[in-house]
Amino acid sequence: MLTTLPDRALLLAATGLCVIAAWCTIGYHHPDEHFQIWEFANYKLGHIPATDLPWEFPAQMRPGLQPFLAYSTVLAAQKMGVEDPFLQIFFTRLLCGFAAIWVYWSWCLWLERDFKNPSSARWLRIGLLFFWFMPYLNVRFSSENTSAICFFGGLLLLLQQLENQRGRINWQMITAGFLLGISFFFRYQIAFAGIGLIAWLVFQKRLAWFSWVALVVGVLLACGLGFSADFWLYGTWVCPPYQYFVTNVLHSDARFGTEPWWWYLNEALIDLLPPFSIALLIFFALGIWQKPRHVLTWCFVPFVLAHFAVEHKEMRFLFPMMLPFFFFSVAGWEFFQEKYEKKKWMLKTLAFGLWINVILLVFWMLMPAKGMAAYSKFLWNWHEKQPASKVYFVKKEPRNHYPLNMPFYENPAQGQASWYTEPMYRNDTMALRSGDLMFFTEVLSPPPIAPPGFGLKRVYAYYPHWVLSLNINDWQSRTRIWAIYEVMK
Repeated sequence: MLTTLPDRALLLAATGLCVIAAWCTIGYHHPDEHFQIWEFANYKLGHIPATDLPWEFPAQMRPGLQPFLAYSTVLAAQKMGVEDPFLQIFFTRLLCGFAAIWVYWSWCLWLERDFKNPSSARWLRIGLLFFWFMPYLNVRFSSENTSAICFFGGLLLLLQQLENQRGRINWQMITAGFLLGISFFFRYQIAFAGIGLIAWLVFQKRLAWFSWVALVVGVLLACGLGFSADFWLYGTWVCPPYQYFVTNVLHSDARFGTEPWWWYLNEALIDLLPPFSIALLIFFALGIWQKPRHVLTWCFVPFVLAHFAVEHKEMRFLFPMMLPFFFFSVAGWEFFQEKYEKKKWMLKTLAFGLWINVILLVFWMLMPAKGMAAYSKFLWNWHEKQPASKVYFVKKEPRNHYPLNMPFYENPAQGQASWYTEPMYRNDTMALRSGDLMFFTEVLSPPPIAPPGFGLKRVYAYYPHWVLSLNINDWQSRTRIWAIYEVMK
């Protein structure tokens, strides 16, 4: 079991899960992870016009740093002969995963001083690296993950320098300020954690003036890089943080939904897997109550309170706070063990929960983050095997990039055309060739009908046939069920 593995084996296991998750979880957790990053980069590469980008681009409210990194990754990969977009994005997921492991592992070593029981640090490592959704989240090239990596990486470096203070400005402190500052240009909302950190430095640590100077220098360097990336993206000097504030705060509307302040509590109880989520949240509350002066408390509380106050809520908004969450949960568990005797049923429940965790971990680690991306990958691989084939997207009427609305994954050398089911639109039946593909988005019943003179053979479907045979609670009516067929003579 993980609880008995030596640290070296635990680290190797976490690294292995990271590689697997980075390879398998293609696609995105939320559309912003793709459309606000990779399609922005795709535009700068000259592959799509600005009119194909989401509304945030003309609003000039998204940071340019992450699209610039995506753009640079594509160019570097192409220099090495890698044209496959799935491999290009895999590199970024892998780097994010390795960076997350390094930051979290380093934090676990640092936080050992906060625990009385050595096994508590082991449980913190298990939570951050092996909880069922953590390998999946750690490899995401999303604003939430990259911002958390930089913020907590910079915070740890800051704490290390404060402990070894030599009374002078040094590059380590400047680097800490740079990482803390650059985290803002990945995700603006991390500023709430930054406000808490500043308050902690003022009221708890009473930071020396030369340390403030070093931090400010690092933050200014980050601002220079961040705003330069914004200029690169938009072609003019703009202030996306201000535009974001005006658009999403001053002029916010209910287009994306509004939720009550307690919504996060309700969702956490569900997403963390009841009834274990109840115990986890209780331990978390005990832990944060036990450590009111801890720097992670001062970072976590304003960040969460700000998100409680904002009407539009999504669980992903809290993803950057996974490190404090697991730290306080383990601290609460340690406090609970000191005050109360562990019962056999508690240990049995914990063992059962660990097995459930393993099942969910494997599922989330091996499944694509977005099933739509799996279809795009199949089309890309098909072209590598049959470059002369063409893909026909079956649709009722003309629609741009339908149904795979992700131009970044499109192979420019692959022939694509539309095939209409409405009689008012004409289809070029003379252009059909054996080996071409037809992409159907309505394949439940009846089976798709082949064009005259041709047959159809299903070559790919995200859901296997045995899954489609089980339509429990009519889930198929609420699910995108597509299939790709090969045209045959």
